[in-house]
This record gives sequence, structure tokens and C-alpha cells, in this order.
Amino acid sequence: MGKTGEAISHFNSTVRTIIMAAVVGLLGLGGFQAYQAYDAPRRVLADKERELESVISDLNETKATIAEQDKAIAGLKDDVAERDVKIDELQEDLDRVETAVRLLKLRRRLAKIDVLDQTTDDEGAVSTKVRFTEVSDDGQQVGEPADFAIEGDRIYVEYLVVKFDDQYIEEADLERGTAICLFERIFGEKQEPGEGFVIDRVGSRPNSYARGSVTSEFEQKIWDDFWTIANDRDKAAELGIRATQAVAPSIRMEQGATYELDLRATGEFSLQRVD
Repeated sequence: MGKTGEAISHFNSTVRTIIMAAVVGLLGLGGFQAYQAYDAPRRVLADKERELESVISDLNETKATIAEQDKAIAGLKDDVAERDVKIDELQEDLDRVETAVRLLKLRRRLAKIDVLDQTTDDEGAVSTKVRFTEVSDDGQQVGEPADFAIEGDRIYVEYLVVKFDDQYIEEADLERGTAICLFERIFGEKQEPGEGFVIDRVGSRPNSYARGSVTSEFEQKIWDDFWTIANDRDKAAELGIRATQAVAPSIRMEQGATYELDLRATGEFSLQRVD
């Protein structure tokens, strides 16, 4: 009886132990599951925070890259702006050069000489009758023509010319952008210059410059003081003049021919036969 009671007691104890173990296991499993259920959102949140940090890091890198690109773009814009300025400056220089070249090539028609008659006397002396007509750039007559009977067939045309500094020609200066001249007299090889025929009187304005306008004070001052300016370098420099002189080109003329006189902007004069 005693052994039976011990056995039952031992059995009960074992059962209780098993039950307690089962309860403890169930409680542990439940606690673990409860912990898992409790901890899951935190872990998800931690994962999301890590993802967000990664996104923020990538965003910061992107912002830094964009900032560098913006800086590079700003630098390129500055380069483009500088290039545009240089292009504008070069274009201005090109315009000035083209203007200067155009002016250097520009010829102004001033007059024409028609040989009306040419005779030779018994002693072989030649006499040439010419008609001198001042003309505009398009060849239209300006003023009244004048006829002259000249000794010889080689005819000289003396004129006064004022040449301005090249800078004014290059800049297409309104008053000094081209040389100006005044015809003084015409004569033949058998005549002394002082015996020549007067064309325009010093102090007057050349007909070829009249064009229906009024002589500017600047031009009138030059013609009034022509020889004073020619002998006063300081005065000439003050007016932007590089040369003031008298020139007398000549050509042997033939009956029935026409000769043209023109002037380049730089002051070179030509006397040549035309068709």
C-alpha cells in the first residue's frame, strides 16, 4: 500500500512536471510570438529608416552633382558671354576694316576733260582746245563747263589737296573721312604754270563739292588758310591733316578723247583716258 501510494505520488509529480513544462513552453511560445508581434513593426520601421537614410544620402549626392553641374553651366554661360563679347568686338573691328577698305578703294569723280580740237601750225607747234567740266560722283555735270586753248598736247591739271590722317578714313569720319581737293589751274607743257588758266580760286569751294549744300565751317577754314596750314605742322595736326600740298599730274591728250580726274579717299589723284 505504501509503495502504491509512492508510485501514485511519483506519477502525479511527473504529470505535474510535464504539465508545468507544457504550460511554461506554451507561455514561452506565446511570449515569443507576442514579442515577435510586438517587435515586427519596430523592425519594419528600422528597415524603412535605413531605406530613407539611403534615399536621403542618394538625394544629397544628386544635389551635390546638380550643384556642380549648375556651377559648370554657369561657367559655360560666362564663357559664352565672353565669346559673344569678343565676337561683337571682332565684328566691330571687321566692320571698321571693311569700311576702311571700302573708303581706300572709293574713288570720287571730280571732273572730265574733253579734247574738242587739236591743231598743229606750220612750225609744228601744237595747240589743244579742251573743255573742263566738274562732275558729281555719278558723272553728272556740276556748274558750267569752261573751254581753254592750251599750248601743247601735254596737259597739266594743278590742284590743291588736303589728306587727312588714316584713322579718320578708317573711322569714316563725317568731315575727315576722305581727302578733299580744289582745282587751281590748267596749262600745257609749253606754258609756265603761272600762265595757266584758273579753274577754282583759292578760298572758294570746288564745284564738285557743292551738290547744292553749304560749305561747312571746317572746310571753309581749310580753304581760307590752305597755305598757312601747309606750313604749320601743329595747326595741320590739330585739324587731323597729314598733308596739304599742290599737285599737277599731266597726260598727253589726243583729239576727240575724254579724260577723267578722280580722287581716292586717301588723296591719290588720277588723270586717265576713258572710253
